[in-house]
Order: sequence, then structure tokens, then C-alpha cells
Amino acid sequence: MNAAPSRTVRTTCPYCAVQCNFDLHLEHGLVTRATPTRDCPVAHGTVCKKGLAAPGDLRHPDRLTTPLLRRDGQLVPVSWPEAMAHVREALSPLVQRAPQRIGVFGSGSLTNEKTYLLGKFARVALQTPNIDYNGRYCMASASAALNRTFGLDRGLGFPLSDMTRSDLILLVGANIAETLPPVMQYLKGARDRGGAVYAIDPRATTTARVAGRHLAPRPGTDGILALGLLHLMKTWGRIRPTAPAHGLSDVLWHADDYPPARVAHGCGIPETDLMTLARAYADARTPLILTGRGPEQHTHGTDTVQAWINLAFLTGHVGKQGGGFGTLTGQGNGQGGREHGQKNDQLPGARSLRDPHHRAQMAAHWNVPERHLPQPGHSAQELLNACGDPGEGGINALIVLGSNPVVSAAGAGQVTEKLRALKHLIVIDFLPSETAQLATLVLPGSMWCEEEGTTTNLEGRVQRRRRAMTAPGAAREDWRILCDLAHAVGRPHGFTYPTFRDLQDDFFLATRGGRADYSGLSAERLDRASAQWPVPRADGPDTPLAYAPTYPTPDGLATLHVPRLPTPDLAPRTLHLTTGRLGNQYQSGTQTRRNAALKAENTVQIHPDTARAHSLKAGQPVTLVTAHGQATLPVTLTPGIRPDTLFVPFHWPGAANLLTDPAALDPHSRMPGFKVTPVTLRPAPVHAPDPTTDPGPLPRPLRPTPTP
Repeated sequence: MNAAPSRTVRTTCPYCAVQCNFDLHLEHGLVTRATPTRDCPVAHGTVCKKGLAAPGDLRHPDRLTTPLLRRDGQLVPVSWPEAMAHVREALSPLVQRAPQRIGVFGSGSLTNEKTYLLGKFARVALQTPNIDYNGRYCMASASAALNRTFGLDRGLGFPLSDMTRSDLILLVGANIAETLPPVMQYLKGARDRGGAVYAIDPRATTTARVAGRHLAPRPGTDGILALGLLHLMKTWGRIRPTAPAHGLSDVLWHADDYPPARVAHGCGIPETDLMTLARAYADARTPLILTGRGPEQHTHGTDTVQAWINLAFLTGHVGKQGGGFGTLTGQGNGQGGREHGQKNDQLPGARSLRDPHHRAQMAAHWNVPERHLPQPGHSAQELLNACGDPGEGGINALIVLGSNPVVSAAGAGQVTEKLRALKHLIVIDFLPSETAQLATLVLPGSMWCEEEGTTTNLEGRVQRRRRAMTAPGAAREDWRILCDLAHAVGRPHGFTYPTFRDLQDDFFLATRGGRADYSGLSAERLDRASAQWPVPRADGPDTPLAYAPTYPTPDGLATLHVPRLPTPDLAPRTLHLTTGRLGNQYQSGTQTRRNAALKAENTVQIHPDTARAHSLKAGQPVTLVTAHGQATLPVTLTPGIRPDTLFVPFHWPGAANLLTDPAALDPHSRMPGFKVTPVTLRPAPVHAPDPTTDPGPLPRPLRPTPTP
């Protein structure tokens, strides 16, 4: 019990990439409630329902509080020395003889410091090339497009407040009213100043209803829509490139192939609606294009995002205050999580693992020979697909920190079998996820307010996360667990931090000179105010505007690329499954499905006409079948969805990602195609479980009986 019975700690929300600030009120060392922080630089005193409900997760009865080791098929409690002895016995031989057979799978929810340490652990302690994270399923396509165009990936290159200066906002596959609720204040601010808002989405989402203007193209055709708009801008003489750039003529020539009739037919929208949208864009002074996961989670997601970037750049709006292009990061630290080394091809500070100069910089910082740093290995889906494979490139042991690929990965049924085939599966988490249920060793980690750190929000704003309470029982802070693992496998060099501040200082210094330079930051500076990176000097300013020319490329110029997009599937009566989020749930639902304040139903959304054609009624179970699996869900009749489209949320096991393809990946981002999967409907089995009431959606608690 704390000496002071009552206190308040200001910190950041554990959920979406807005990273709202709130005050945690504690009584005798336990959080009792959260209240919004009015001087929050992003949310300005608002917090969504998930954030306000977050304290309810902190002492959930399912909380993991002791290491668990699988013996005779059961996970049983062991001490930390026993757990580390098992790690030493299991992993040390692989570390010495075949480090490439060890994989590491991270998370976009980790703090920047843990992201940094996880990448360092994989490359310095394990010396494995095979590290990636669940952000590969989120921002990877937009990140790839931004990097290859501008040499920089800072999702929003401007403050959110600039949105209010836009006279036209195109939300492409972004349902921010449910996924990023505090951002709606900026959308409404633009409307109050006379701006127009279009929601471009196969569903009439909550965001579309607030926007007031909705265009519903077929899933997977957003890039074709962008090419059609570019064609019309060229026809109408609206091409005014933001700056000199490579590839301009090729991109403009390619747009000639996308006249309005072809685009309207391919997208499945009226040509008059296309022309109305094009006129609005052509006449706008500060149009802003914001993409979400809708155009990105495809096997051609990078090229789709590229088409929208090309449109904004060629019409002269990139870098303009209130205009241009941005992508809306989803996960809590999705921005920082993709900058500091847990991506398979990345080193801290958004450096490239393929760049000899960057490798030399980090080898010197870590005091290891450059030749010991591995080259890039498997991306996230490829890493999971390689688990249990005895052949070359196969993975024998996997360490998972803060992620639940049994639910979140494409082809979840196949991935589950791959994880079962592993010799060693070590999971670090604070609640018993579906992935933890398969583990050979579970290590109890820390929750968001049980550790210090920094997070980076969707506008590149770095903020402090402050520790408010200690982890229960034998649970440990995640950064300490990673250091313990390094010591257990006999590679302690660089993994002895006396305090967290020593780790944080090491992280800030490691980014110096990188494109995502945080080296001018410190806990003391962030106590005074948040800062948008790059921040290269302690006494210097931050960088609110990131995409104004010139660019961090060899010649300072952007490079536009011709989008290579597939021909839409126009076969009659073809149904396509698309997946996404619900407002009351988050990611794989490990926390939110347990929270009584965040109830939601796992159903398939179907247009009434489609349901009628298949003799389906509201609430009736139906079996969805794809080439990759099948799932049975009750029907929700949704008039606002396209008749050729079905929607299933991805927060539950045994549902959305049993149906998605684990093999086909975007050639640039290695993103699976979550948003478009051909699907058929079949009558449900007579005794099919009801996913809204059956206990299957949550794993059985891993609450061991204390050892006598």
C-alpha cells in the first residue's frame, strides 16, 4: 500500500493512435477511475468509451501473475528462476548453432523503448533475422508507399488541428467515428468552417452518416477511383505538381487509361457520383485525403495508397497547411512501433537494415561487429507461416510480445496449426490470449500504467506514459523480461540497464541521425510539452510539418510510382468479404472482450437484399465459406452496406481471419489481403454455437492454483 492513500497520475490511453491523455485517480495504490485531461494537446479533454473503461482491465481476475510452464500438456506455475532455466535450455542451443530458427513477433502497442529493446534483443542477443510485428497488418502498405515516395513515413505529416483548415476531406476507408473517436472534433471543425467531408467506404458507417456525403465503391477498387480522379484533374487542367519529382510523366500518362465510364463501372458506382466528387476535389483550395485500413489491407495496398498520394502531389496540395495526404495510424503506438527496429528490415530511428551506413551506425552504438547484425528475415505473415517448418527457413522457436496472432493473422486456422507445431512458443503478456493458450512458456508482463515509456501518436507526437502502479504478483515489466531473456541465453552484453531511465536514454541516443530522430527528447522535456519528430536537438524545435519539400531522399526530390492495380472482379452475384473494427472493441479483443463496459456482438453484416436472396433473417446463423476456411455467425441486416459485400469484425477467434488468405501478400508491404476475400453463404449447421453467447470467444483463464 502506498504511503499516500490518494494521488493522481497523468498518462496516455492504451488504445488507439490518438493517444489521448487522462488522469488516473488512485486510492491505496489502485486505479479507481480515469478522467480526461483538458490540456491534452490532441484530444482537448475528450476520451472515448474504451479509454474510460480501461481501468477495469487492470486487476481483472484473469490477470497473469506468475510464469507458467507447460508440463505434461498443462501450463503450471513456476518461479522466475525455473522459467529462465527453461529458456536457457530451450533457446541457447539455437542461439549458438541456428539463430535463424528463432522468431520474434512484436506489437504496435509497445512503447517506443520496448520496441527498440525488442529489435535490439533479436539482432544482438539472438542474432536472428526473423523479427516482425502485428503492425505489418495495419500500416505497412501506407508506410511502404510513403517511404518509396518521400523517403519518410510519418503517417500524418501535420498536426491534427490542420484538418480544420481543409475545405474538402476525403476519408478513404477510414471509419474514424468508431476507431479514432476524438478525431471527429477536427472533422466537425472543418465542417463548421464550411468544409465538405466525403466518406469513401463500402459501408455507410457511423463516420459516413456524420460526414453527410458517402460514396461506396467495391472493396479493393479505391486505387481505381484515385486514378479516375487524376484522369479528370488532367483533363480539366488541374495538374500543378507540389514540387519537381521523378516519375511525373509516367504517372500522368498511365492515368489516361482510366476515363470516367471505365472507373465508374469498375468501382460499381454511378458515373454522376464520380463526376460530383471530382468537381468537388478540382474546386477545393485545400483538399485533404486521409486513408485508413480500407485501401491499405490488400495485396495491392501499397499501389492503392500510391494512387492517392499521386493525386494529392500532382494537384499541388502535399505540404500545404490543411491539404495534401495523410494516413490514419490505428494501433496505440502504431507510429512509433514501426520506427525503431521491430520491423524485419528496420533499425532504430527508421533506419534501414539493408543500408551499410545505417548498419555501421547501429553496430557502433551497440558495440558489436557490423557483420553480426543479420540481414532482413521473414515479414510477419511469412514468419508465422514458417513456424514448425522443418525445412530451410523454418522456425523452431517463437517469442511473442503483446500480440495475439491466433486471432489477428490472416488464415488464423492455418496459423494456429503452425504455432502448435513449434518446439518452443514463449509468450509475454498480461492476459491469457488465444496465443498464450498454445505456449510452452508464458511470462507475465506489465500493463500500460505499470511501466514508464513514450508513445508516438498518429501525427508523430511523442508523449510520456507514466507509471501509476506496480504489476501484481510475480508479473514483471516487459523491458526487464527482455533483459532477463538476453541473460538467460548467455548474451547479457548491452542488456544490463540499472533503471528504466538508462534504457530510455539509450533509446533516444540510438535514434540520433535517423529519419525518425528522437535524440533531442528527454523525460524532462516531455514533461513540459509533447513534441513531433524529428527532434534532433535538446534545445531545438520539433517538426510539426514533415512533408513540405525538400525530402530526405538522395536528391531531395519525391519519386512518384505508377500504381499496378488488378482488374476488379465483376462476375455477377459474386460476394466479397471485408473485415474491420467495431467501436467497442480493439484489435484481437484480449482486453476489450473481457471488459463488461464494452459489449459488442460478433455478427456478419449483410444487405437486406442479399439476405433475402439467400433466405436469411436477422439473427439467423449462416456459414461463410472461403478457400481458406469457414465460420458460422448470426446475421445483422445492414441497409448501408453494398449488396455484394459482407462485413465481419476481426476481434474474435473462429471468425473473420479463419476466412482470409495467409499466402497472398502485397509485394511491397507484405500485407495480406484482409479487405477482399471471395465468399459463399451456406445454411448453418443445426447445432452451430452462437458466437455471441458461446464461451468459446474467450480463452479459459490461465489462473494457476498457488503452489503449496
